[in-house]
Amino acid sequence: MDPQTATLSPLAGTSAEDAVDASRAGAVETLPLGTPAPLFHSRRDFCLTACQALSLGALAATIQACGGGSNGNPNDPGGGNVPLLSTLNATVVNGAATVTVAGTSLASNNGAALVSSPNLGQLLVVRTGDTTFSVLTATCTHEACTITGFDNGVFQCPCHGSRFSTNGSVVRGPATRSLRAFNATITNGVVSITA
Repeated sequence: MDPQTATLSPLAGTSAEDAVDASRAGAVETLPLGTPAPLFHSRRDFCLTACQALSLGALAATIQACGGGSNGNPNDPGGGNVPLLSTLNATVVNGAATVTVAGTSLASNNGAALVSSPNLGQLLVVRTGDTTFSVLTATCTHEACTITGFDNGVFQCPCHGSRFSTNGSVVRGPATRSLRAFNATITNGVVSITA
């Protein structure tokens, strides 16, 4: 073999019969050293690589559109770091979900929590006054994600950035419908929540 040439063997992915036929026919290509091998050896290789690249691009765009970006909200180019709500568990007494507020984020005005209730599901609870509470479903009306953020009196969905006031109305989309509200009363430091 000439030291100034390199031998290319048959392509990976070709059948063994094709490789044998090529070698018998003397169809082994030689290229001068320093010459790069062709990137695509066939139309099939090109099409396969192009489809893989397009699929990867489509996957990346889908992830970004579904909140996979840095702040989870394609409508908000910055400030996506919203504090998470504290979580509490409710118990059921006479059909009402009940939560004791002492020692929790609900002990002070404007305190909020994500409350898990066995009978009502996930709830957003915020203390709006000394004896008043706002209770809303924690299920976002945009695509049913659980709302987990609360900052400056506004609840925020982590999936697409929808924001809601403490009365459940939409502050910022993509959600267009308000959150469902529940009734709440407080007696002796215990909040009772009913549908």
